[in-house]
Amino acid sequence: MGRHKPNKPRRSRPEPDAHRHEDFEIPTDFADPGGRPVDHALLGQLVGTAFDGCTTCQDPLLTLLVEDPATTARLVELACVATHSVLGGLPASMTDDDVPGQTAPEFRRLARAGLDGANDTMFVACGELPTAGRRAAANTALDILIGHLATPA
Repeated sequence: MGRHKPNKPRRSRPEPDAHRHEDFEIPTDFADPGGRPVDHALLGQLVGTAFDGCTTCQDPLLTLLVEDPATTARLVELACVATHSVLGGLPASMTDDDVPGQTAPEFRRLARAGLDGANDTMFVACGELPTAGRRAAANTALDILIGHLATPA
């Protein structure tokens, strides 16, 4: 837990119950096109912790999220919708593997699959990714979504 220096008081740590984040409200009337439910509560918690910049809470939630392909795909979809809303489309750096950019290849694959509104294809492709691939896609999607949420309109 770290080294305690003699004659120096210890800093108090907040009790676990005192450490909370506001959840983001994610519309709950959505399921993936194949009918699998999306865990909106988990998604709202993850977005809330990420918005607050709390990686301590974000990491375990992200681990839970990527075990659920439908909820992971919904996060990718939200990042794409937010980007499309701001830019009027998705830049090539979010969809094309040959264009330089920060987005993970797994995110690009999913975004590309849903480019023409074929979200069923994106959700199926997300289910085909290994957990590590879904995590890479989710990390990119979360960064993009939080960037849009944190930027004043």
